Amino acid sequence: MHITTLIDNSEGLSGLTNEWGLSLHLEANGKKILFDTGSTPAFAANAQKLDIDLRDVEAAVLSHGHYDHGGGLGAFFAANEDAPLYLRTTADGDHFYTMPLIRRYIGLDKNVLKANEPRLRWLSEDTEVAPGFFALTSIPATEPLVYVERNIKVRKGEKLVPDKFTHELTLVVKEPDGISVLTGCGHLGVLNMVQAAKAKWPDEPIKAVMGGFHAVSNPVTKGLAGSPSDVEHMAKRFKELGCQRVVSGHCTGKKASAILRQVLKNDYDELGTGKVFEV
Repeated sequence: MHITTLIDNSEGLSGLTNEWGLSLHLEANGKKILFDTGSTPAFAANAQKLDIDLRDVEAAVLSHGHYDHGGGLGAFFAANEDAPLYLRTTADGDHFYTMPLIRRYIGLDKNVLKANEPRLRWLSEDTEVAPGFFALTSIPATEPLVYVERNIKVRKGEKLVPDKFTHELTLVVKEPDGISVLTGCGHLGVLNMVQAAKAKWPDEPIKAVMGGFHAVSNPVTKGLAGSPSDVEHMAKRFKELGCQRVVSGHCTGKKASAILRQVLKNDYDELGTGKVFEV
């Protein structure tokens, strides 16, 4: 699989825009798939500079219903007139980031969704969205989380209640030599997403796990969520579960990345805007 990081928090190639968000362009099994669209249309401008034509994308997949992954959807729909968008049911919910005296909407632009409703494919079960590309919604809760999110809420009636992230999915790419697991933020736990893939393909080697691992306390301070031992445990579990390569970025954070690299050594890498990977 050929993967191009269209946008990530980290600075990458000169002349490209980086932002709090994630967008990956995937090429495998003869198909071109877009995974997430970052916070703004900047991912599309980066794609153009990287000579990636969004008109060639055959399907887009949204990891979950937050702005930093779906903020560029309007730009994608404008650039590509045909490709469907696969997203999990309830991804259009009213999602908020809350702290004392703060309540910020972090959901998707409902006007964009409404304007492009015929192209939306709502998922409530594991689905093959393109040959070898599987959006998994059946994610177990068997592995400990690095960080239990308490600041993100969703509107239920007149109240804001803790978000259980039933709008989150993981994308698994199956190729002849194994599978790769892609995460947006991993609110449900990256290790749980790996377990979902292993349950479906128990005999397939896991070539890579790539994406955000939700180990940042919040987007402003970017401190380490959880404890260093929690991140170290995650790194060791990657090894135990047979993950040959681990690549993280976005909401993983620099402190967690340093721990992952210390444990995983040459099997670990970081995302960066414009960075290309062969998996």
